Amino acid sequence: MTRMIFVRHGESTGNETHSFYGHFDGGLTERGRAQARAAAEFLKDYKIDIAYGSDLSRAFETGSIIAEPHGLEVIPDKELREIYAGEWENLLFAEIAEKYPEDFALWKTDIWNARPVGGEKVSDLAQRVRREVWKLARENDGKTVLIATHATPVRSLVCTWLGMTDEQMREIDWVKNASVSIIDYDTENNTVKPVVIGEAEFLGDLATQFAKKEI
Repeated sequence: MTRMIFVRHGESTGNETHSFYGHFDGGLTERGRAQARAAAEFLKDYKIDIAYGSDLSRAFETGSIIAEPHGLEVIPDKELREIYAGEWENLLFAEIAEKYPEDFALWKTDIWNARPVGGEKVSDLAQRVRREVWKLARENDGKTVLIATHATPVRSLVCTWLGMTDEQMREIDWVKNASVSIIDYDTENNTVKPVVIGEAEFLGDLATQFAKKEI
């Protein structure tokens, strides 16, 4: 059994400006760093053995802030990145809606079957992230592993954690910035057991998330 602690990155500059970052490497806002510190406080009493994070700075810094009290350095892992957004990279959501109305409508209403124009399919993102998470779970059997990643990877993982179909991804809400999900991965029987998904009460007034009208 491997306990996996997933944390979405804190508020990024893209979240603040309502931009679609994807692989665009924008960093955290000061509030995002405060959110990461709040997550670190929430997780301080957990015995974390090893930490991995998307190599994009907003997730990597979030993971580093959480890992530091445990004496750990985050191992960068590009497989944990956000979706590659192609022509949508670093555009405002309002610009995407104006330039690519049909594709963006599908993203908002049926995300599993969506694909940013010129970018990565959501289904391919899900396969990438799920495959990597199971790999890390097996490599760290019996340990507690911190994973710092992004909103779309977490949303795709929730389907498997809850036993939902891929198409039901449309029914899953985006988790908040710096929220915590704790999942036990049974590497012998290839099953998962959610402990908590999207915990964010510890953030209090710091909490931020996507506006539903935008994404």
